[in-house]
Parts: sequence; C-alpha cells; structure tokens
Amino acid sequence: MKHLLLATALLTTPLAAEETHLFEVGGLEVLHPWTNATTHDHALLYMELHNEGDAPVEIISARTEDGVNGQLVGFRLADGAMVADPLPPIPVAPGTELALEPDVIAISFDGLPAPLEEGDHLEIVLETSAGELAVEVAVEAADARQHSHAGHSH
Repeated sequence: MKHLLLATALLTTPLAAEETHLFEVGGLEVLHPWTNATTHDHALLYMELHNEGDAPVEIISARTEDGVNGQLVGFRLADGAMVADPLPPIPVAPGTELALEPDVIAISFDGLPAPLEEGDHLEIVLETSAGELAVEVAVEAADARQHSHAGHSH
C-alpha cells in the first residue's frame, strides 16, 4: 500500500522544471518564456514557439494577471539605436517555429505595477488564435540574452 501511495503521488505531482518553461494550446508549444529583471515598469518578453498542430496559429498579444496589456513588437536599427515597432498578429505555420528574442521580436509590456526581480516569475496570458494560454515567465538577470535553460531539448 505504501508503494501504491508513493507511485500515485509521483504520477500526480507535476514536474516543476517542465511546468515553468513548457506550455501548450491547440498544438502550439511555448518553451522557455523569459524576461529580464527591471528597475522600471517596462519589460520585454521572449519565448520559443513551436507549432506541432495541423493549422496555423496566430500570436496576437498578451496580458499580465494584473491586466497590463502587452503587444508584439519588432526591432530595427534607426540612427544607431534599436527601435521597437508594433507588429500585427504573427502566424506560426504547422511544423514551424518562431523565436521571440532580444533585438528581433518580443512582447512589450508598459505600466507594470512593480519592477521585476531576478528569480521571480511573471504570470501572463498569451492570446492566440487557438485560444488563451496561461504562461509563467521566468525573470532572468537584467543583462541576460537568453533563458537560463536555453539549449536543452524537451
């Protein structure tokens, strides 16, 4: 009986590592969502998106649990400085990937209620054409250029 209880507990306990950086809705897998620690109310969110489904999935926007709206932005160099421009929804075709990464594409949040501290998590809802997806975003170091778990497979 003791072994049965232990086995049941192990099967019903989610794996913490997987919970914190792999999420899925409608065939769209979201891996390694992260942002940098901040000293202000602005943050840029990054992640890897893999469409394992049979239909395209559009990435529309996101919002925090506090109701702060985020929008997709693309970066370009203008007069020697990086500039973020709003983007329309981005489709991720079946069998393809999209990387939201520094200086390329991100979800931009303005008006966060407090600065983000390294080691914390930010709860967001990713809005896609396949539905909404609750995502836990890791807060990395202020100078990070990738998620601390980037590079390993799932």
